[in-house]
Amino acid sequence: MAINVPQSVFDKYFEVIDSTFNIFGVTCQLVFIEKVEVESSSFDNFPVHDSISAHRRGGGNPGFERADVVYEEVEKTEDIKLKVYWDAKSWVKVGSNIVVPDAAIQTIGFMTDLPKILRAKELIVHKGIKDYKEFRFKRTGDPIPMGLKQDRYFACFWD
Repeated sequence: MAINVPQSVFDKYFEVIDSTFNIFGVTCQLVFIEKVEVESSSFDNFPVHDSISAHRRGGGNPGFERADVVYEEVEKTEDIKLKVYWDAKSWVKVGSNIVVPDAAIQTIGFMTDLPKILRAKELIVHKGIKDYKEFRFKRTGDPIPMGLKQDRYFACFWD
C-alpha cells in the first residue's frame, strides 16, 4: 500500500530546517581565482625560482604573459551561509567507512549554492573571526545531497 505524504509536510520540514541556518549557520567566504588583464608595457616573464611551469609554481609573482597581454591571478571572495561542524562526532552520517583527515570539517548548505561551492578553490570558515584567525579549507571529495527529497540541502567535507 502506497503512502501519500501531503506537500504541507515537506513544506513544514523545509521551513524548520531553513530556520536552523539562521540559528546555527555562520557566514563563510568562498575563494575564487580570476585571471585579470593588467595594463603593462613590459613584464618579466621569467620564474622567480626554478620551475617546470611558471604558471604552477607556488608563491612568487602570480602574473604571466601570453601574446603581449599580461594576466594576473586575483583572489575574489563571496559570502555564503553554511552550517559548519568541526567535530567528527557531530557530522551527519553519510557512509559507514568514511575516512577524512583529522583537521577536516563538514559543512551543510543549500543546493542552490552548490554550483558556487564546486567552482570555489577554497573556503574561509567563519568570516566573523577572520581578523583573529583565518581558517582556510579545500574541498575533499564530492558534495552529498541530503534531507527529505535530497534536492534542497547538501553536505560537503573540507580539509
